[in-house]
Amino acid sequence: TEISAPASHTGSAEECEDPFADSSIQFSTRFWEGRTNFCLHSVSFNEFLSGGPPPDGIPAIEEPAFETVEDANGWLEEDWPVMFFEWNGEVRAYPLAILIWHEIVNDTVGGEPVALTFCPLCNATIAFRRTQPDGMVLDFGTTGNLRNSDLVMYDRQTFSWWQQFTGEAIVGELTGTKLELLPSQIIAWSDFKAAHPDADVLSRNTGHVRNYGRNPYAGYDT
Repeated sequence: TEISAPASHTGSAEECEDPFADSSIQFSTRFWEGRTNFCLHSVSFNEFLSGGPPPDGIPAIEEPAFETVEDANGWLEEDWPVMFFEWNGEVRAYPLAILIWHEIVNDTVGGEPVALTFCPLCNATIAFRRTQPDGMVLDFGTTGNLRNSDLVMYDRQTFSWWQQFTGEAIVGELTGTKLELLPSQIIAWSDFKAAHPDADVLSRNTGHVRNYGRNPYAGYDT
């Protein structure tokens, strides 16, 4: 899927008086007022559900730190899954034990600004190119909302909302825009370290205190 220009929208800034007039919303608009253009959207607001945390309550990793395979091997178990991503000859692993607490990593790999994303409720890891056709580089955070149990992201440049599973903006100025998906895989730590012993691995030094290695969604999995 390539980056495309915004498609048709539901409503416009000029004709929209109350974007929620026909909706029964189940999320807070407080953080988004004056930031997100709710008059532009491609799906019904009734489809969004608060996941519990506020915007950025699940903090994206903005300045990722990395460690060697040898160091990471001291805490990662053989069968633990990692997100494997390679671009322009640069190889990195993003342990799901870390991603499950952050869901988004804004990174630059092989000179390319990318977003490495993980939706714990969907078990979906997806990598996106962050650069728009006009050269603007987007930085992503978590809205705290879900749609079809999938992570809804937002970009900090326009405060548009994006569906993680499709990479499409569905609310805000960039509604209809699609991010370019980049190839990635979920593989076992044992397979990754055997194939790429000199690669970089996302470190638990994220700037946040989290119990990496514990699954906070055990009840949901059950």
